[in-house]
Amino acid sequence: MSVGSLNWTAYCLPSNEYSLDKAAWAESVCKAIGGESYSPVADAPTWLQLLGSGVWTMVWTAIAAFFIAFLLGSLIGILRTLPNKPLSFIGTCYVELFRNIPLIVQLFFWAFVFPQLLPLSLSTGSGEMVNGGWWQNILNDNPAVVGVFALGLYTAARIAEQVRSGINTVSNGQKNAAFAIGLNQSQSYRYVILPVAYRIVWPTLTSEAMNIFKNSAVLYALSVLNFFAYTKTMREETSQDIVILILSTPVYLVITYTIKLIMAWIEKRMAVPGLGSGGK
Repeated sequence: MSVGSLNWTAYCLPSNEYSLDKAAWAESVCKAIGGESYSPVADAPTWLQLLGSGVWTMVWTAIAAFFIAFLLGSLIGILRTLPNKPLSFIGTCYVELFRNIPLIVQLFFWAFVFPQLLPLSLSTGSGEMVNGGWWQNILNDNPAVVGVFALGLYTAARIAEQVRSGINTVSNGQKNAAFAIGLNQSQSYRYVILPVAYRIVWPTLTSEAMNIFKNSAVLYALSVLNFFAYTKTMREETSQDIVILILSTPVYLVITYTIKLIMAWIEKRMAVPGLGSGGK
């Protein structure tokens, strides 16, 4: 089967989704490719529009999750390098717990187990007082919020290990010099240790930024209508597997390669000669 013989007008078929208003850009694309099955009077938006909406959902959920993961992971990574044993133990427990449990299992935990550990509150879904009713309301109304939270916590454990290794790579001479000029521990981390550590581990953080976009596909398990969820539904409704995969594969490649370019630009901007992978 040649690429030219594939039914590309499948993207112009009316979808089974009625919560979105039809977008002019999707209709224009469908008219441009001469979709015979495209119906300008259809009530539902086309699959092409839904896939575009799914890409946007994938992008913003991944960015939000990475922001959480970077901040929390940095904090946990710092805790693991402190001489305070209780704080270091807390950081170690977090990493070992969240890093060794699959993401899909963690998603189900936050969706079904965690609410049962919370006090009684009103659930708008059932109209009754149930355990973690307010959390279930969030899950029912905005599942992406719970998904971002879970994905951020999962990725934070991985980033924490990278930050820890970066901090441990900083030479003792630099650490001692920070104390020698009168900086306390928090100041030495802020002005000396972390700036060096982030430059050292930035390439690995680039990999995590790319991974978090790919891992965001799993959020469909919480009914998050992202790109993967819509492609899955479109495949089931239209049976156009090859056409859909030909489009979805480049979408992931473009997004991840864009992330790589952005992170490489940041690495180049913050490079110090002779320090980290970007130095010369």
